[in-house]
Amino acid sequence: MSEFVTTRREGRMQQIVLDRPKALNSLDLPMCRALHAALDEAAADTGVEAVVTTSTSEKAFCAGGDIRALRDAAASGDHEKNHEFFSEEYAMDLAYHTHRAPTVAVIHGVAMGGGLGISINGSHRVVTKKVMMAMPETAIGFIPDVGASHFLPRLCGGGTRGLAVGIYLGVTGVRMGSADALYTGLATHLIDDEARGEFVTAVGEDGLDAALEQHGLPREEAGESAVEAQIERIEEIFSKPTAQDMIAALEAGEQDEWATATLEMIRAHCPTSIVATIELLRAGAEAADLRECLDNELALGAWITARPDFVEGVRAVVIDKDRNPTWDPADLDAVEVDAIRAALSGS
Repeated sequence: MSEFVTTRREGRMQQIVLDRPKALNSLDLPMCRALHAALDEAAADTGVEAVVTTSTSEKAFCAGGDIRALRDAAASGDHEKNHEFFSEEYAMDLAYHTHRAPTVAVIHGVAMGGGLGISINGSHRVVTKKVMMAMPETAIGFIPDVGASHFLPRLCGGGTRGLAVGIYLGVTGVRMGSADALYTGLATHLIDDEARGEFVTAVGEDGLDAALEQHGLPREEAGESAVEAQIERIEEIFSKPTAQDMIAALEAGEQDEWATATLEMIRAHCPTSIVATIELLRAGAEAADLRECLDNELALGAWITARPDFVEGVRAVVIDKDRNPTWDPADLDAVEVDAIRAALSGS
């Protein structure tokens, strides 16, 4: 179904391989369908004890969805095409989450957006020290999706702290290394960069638990987590009621490198996307399960990709790369929160 996805039975596991290195494994519709078919194949094979997703690229596990194609469809008014993509992508993400066997992602290099959908929704997220994770959607006029409204608010044990961390990561799109991923819970295990092949082989030959026992490293080897170093400030600031309150708290606090960088990211990103992300993640924190969160994301995503900010954001960040988008509205105070809430509720 896709030349960029292969799957094969290797002993006790089904291995799924992403092989679109020139595009950093960005997901298009045929890839989503092929991934879903591979998961179904593994589910039907009672001999499969684990499903392991890997990448042939040294640079990326998966950099996200094919944003250029989504922008082209939005710009031409073909919103049904985008709805089809997101619907099938989210169904595939759900299949990773509900699979009868453990679903394992071996993450090396870049993992953003849709790349987190096919990894964080699984049971085991095995990272190397050379990993970079992010949900950068607010920079392009979109929202964190692929189940992010489920997994982001549940980081760091969930609750008030988890939701604050989720809002911080979702609003800023800040990049995280392996230490951050392990601290927050985005990652579950750490292995050596050069041990990826041996680890996958061991899963097939000896089983998942034995492979983790053999190749797993202490979390301390990932180094210090930047998120952990700022966790008290993140919880205090990103628990504020509104984005404006969060900015005010940042401005009133210590003006160090972290505060400066955080303010710069928020100010540069799409105001409507920032408010929508906060509303989406708060709804996700209260949602019953991943399916409900994905339904929320599909509804809000359809609304936001039909707005001019999405087309403009992808142009500025991905196509022209001038990093100078013109947002409409350009000010947080002018964002229509009621319209976002109506879109989120499907009304």
